[in-house]
Amino acid sequence: MSAEDLLQHLELGDLIEFRRLIGTRIAYTHWAVYIGEMDNDHFAVHLSTEASDFGIENKTEIRSKLTLNGSSAHVRSDPISYIAAGCQCRINNSLDCRRKPFAPMIIFERAIYRLGDDGYNLIYNNCEHFVKECRYGSRESHQATIITSLGVGLAVGVVSASFSVAVFGGLCGYGLLQTKNTIQRNIPKIASAFF
Repeated sequence: MSAEDLLQHLELGDLIEFRRLIGTRIAYTHWAVYIGEMDNDHFAVHLSTEASDFGIENKTEIRSKLTLNGSSAHVRSDPISYIAAGCQCRINNSLDCRRKPFAPMIIFERAIYRLGDDGYNLIYNNCEHFVKECRYGSRESHQATIITSLGVGLAVGVVSASFSVAVFGGLCGYGLLQTKNTIQRNIPKIASAFF
């Protein structure tokens, strides 16, 4: 829905997913944590540059400017309407079914505490990692898993010179990364069972 329509449904600590388009297709999603209303405007904290997610005004420029350690992105707070920039958005607390989120005020404090932090990395420290760490204490990014899996598949394809082997390699990479994420999510539970 539009950012304006979303505002009436937001609760403190909700994760907001913004659909970013290149042309008419979804290219990626940008993520933010809702921190409430201030001065008659609704704000969220996100990992971004001053201008936009990757410091580019025109999303068609993304291919030339996106890099793994790419930008001067830092954790910042902006009005949701500014972050949305006309894109569709939704509340996405999808990990709530597997992970217990922190209390809303704790999520707020975790997000505010990180204001000004930088160190953006597409694979290890992107906007999705940031918001999920604030809400759940777990750094996860479905987008990064997919990108890494595609890289594994491409590498396997180059080495084997076979499209079917490349697809198989990418799927195996995706499965391994999902397994790694599951193990990382459950390590605190396993450790607490022993102590």
